[in-house]
Amino acid sequence: VFLFVVDTAISHVDELEHLKLSLFGVFQVLPQNAFVGLVIYGANVQVYELSYPFCRRCIVFSGETELPASNIQTLLNIPVASSRTGTSAAPQLRNKYILPYSEAGTVINSIIKELQQDAFPFQRGEQRRACATGVALGVSLALMESLFPKTGGRVIVLSAGPCTVGPGLIVSRDLTEPIRSHHHLRKEEAKHVATATAYYTKLASRAVVQGHVVDIFSASLDQTGILEMHTLADKTGGVIVSTESFIHPIIKQSLTKLFNKDPEGHLNMKFNGTLEAICSREIKICGAIGHLQSLEKKSAYVSDSVIGIGGTSNWKMCTFDPNNSYAIYFEVVNPHNNILSQDQYGFIQFRTNYQHPSGDRILRVTTVAKQWIPPSSNIQALLPGFDQEAAAALIARYAVYRSETEETQPVKWIDKNLIQFIHQFSIFQKDVPDSFTLPPQISIYPEFMFHLRRGNLIQVFGNSPDETSYFRHYLLREDVANCLIMIQPSLDAYMFSSEQAQPSLLSLSSIAHDRILLLDTFFHVVVFSGETIAAWKKAGYQDQPGYENFKQLLEAPLQDAADTMARRFPTPIYVVCDQGSSQARFLLAVLDPGKTPSGPFMTGGIAPGTGATQAGQTTSQEIYSDDVPLNVFMEHLKKKVVSYEG
Repeated sequence: VFLFVVDTAISHVDELEHLKLSLFGVFQVLPQNAFVGLVIYGANVQVYELSYPFCRRCIVFSGETELPASNIQTLLNIPVASSRTGTSAAPQLRNKYILPYSEAGTVINSIIKELQQDAFPFQRGEQRRACATGVALGVSLALMESLFPKTGGRVIVLSAGPCTVGPGLIVSRDLTEPIRSHHHLRKEEAKHVATATAYYTKLASRAVVQGHVVDIFSASLDQTGILEMHTLADKTGGVIVSTESFIHPIIKQSLTKLFNKDPEGHLNMKFNGTLEAICSREIKICGAIGHLQSLEKKSAYVSDSVIGIGGTSNWKMCTFDPNNSYAIYFEVVNPHNNILSQDQYGFIQFRTNYQHPSGDRILRVTTVAKQWIPPSSNIQALLPGFDQEAAAALIARYAVYRSETEETQPVKWIDKNLIQFIHQFSIFQKDVPDSFTLPPQISIYPEFMFHLRRGNLIQVFGNSPDETSYFRHYLLREDVANCLIMIQPSLDAYMFSSEQAQPSLLSLSSIAHDRILLLDTFFHVVVFSGETIAAWKKAGYQDQPGYENFKQLLEAPLQDAADTMARRFPTPIYVVCDQGSSQARFLLAVLDPGKTPSGPFMTGGIAPGTGATQAGQTTSQEIYSDDVPLNVFMEHLKKKVVSYEG
């Protein structure tokens, strides 16, 4: 079941036309037996009847009034589903509003084709457009609850701006009132945030009970309220896609990817899932962090210590796909007087139950056994089983969760956690930094923490609250490989001297005049050309005979970038830039601060491969930042570790 909720309070007609094209693209890939519905909103909310093809019929709700779900059901003339005690209401397959696409496709396409900008009056330059996102979501979830209770389905919101009227208001219509920033949040001057967040959290809880998913596709130069609304996607397992305009291909491409199919032709999404964890008696569950909700089931496996969503051994997942992952945290509670022999194992079992798009109910059971290390062993004996990449993802999720739910300073918490951990497992002499050695199993873990603490998952400077919520949403959703890219972006170098791309350090020293860099931050894919490469490209050498190798060098990173963007969800922002250009900031922002080595370089008058040189000129580039370089960070870490008292 897919209910599309479309915002028509759009500033420009061109954006509306591109929004229509995006929807038409989705309808082309929808299964014919998928149930679809349409809600349009601006200042008011319109629920369209799809069963009447002869003219447009819709029920209109005021955008300023919050209505209980029962009242909405009555106004929509939906009969109350009768249910005997202990029997859940059945889906109402025959209704006027949500029908199989094979029956309603013609009607819904014609409605979309005829869509126009919301006509509600506003004073340009003085007022924002009236936008009732809060009421639209309330009506949409009430419609889904009434017609398809306890049935897997998605409410797909396409938002063109913040909610400015009614419940869930993000900012008033008056343009003299700025939308909240991190500065306002720190000063507690964001007067609408608490009320709006509470409203959308209440809607999210209703959606979770019914197993419905809320996806948010946001396209606006201004913020649209992702900070307040992200709980809708987080709790239900939905996706968030944010860009500046519906004209940008990110919206269209990401919408289409949402409906990708598996090799058997089924949609690549699962619904109404539950996850249960069962442990041996020496282990207890502290909690989980990810896009799931507690089922509040107490058991003997539940620990009193809570991390994330704890106090339970069962969680609900309204939806998930192959990219989803969930962080489960455990603790060892074996008494000291209960000595475990080396031939004993600790067991953890995960039982995942979900509804497949084919309609089948599937149970998957995964059991993990880990051998106990006897107390007489050195603590270093634990290291062979340590996965520093998974550990970095787990700590990053916990740090982000704490920063969103507790009054805490995440950088200080990360530093303290890192010092304690390295103190336990590194080799050193007390108060002698030069004796400090990291075992290979944890050798790159401090570098992950260095990039985490200075990246946009933790730092909010330079980002809006909506952007911060957007970045953190995907850290809590993606698998370990993608989480690591968010924590420490990947950087590859393309050079004449190598046929394959070479991994490079996230350092200014990786920038060279005669190489191309490909940066992947998960949210951005950046192709950066050194100064000489840019000059040769501008001179058009790649189009001349005899310079085929230069042409291949230019094409290689572009092809790799295209491959990355094709498989990534959401589609990342694509940036092609040259050294010294304004857009080079996307690369410089993630590099280790410091100076590049100075050296001779060519400034544009030399052809590639000619062997010619020009009068020696040097360059050096510097990033001005409050952050210390990685080498200074590591030296400081050594001193803290060797002097740590525990």
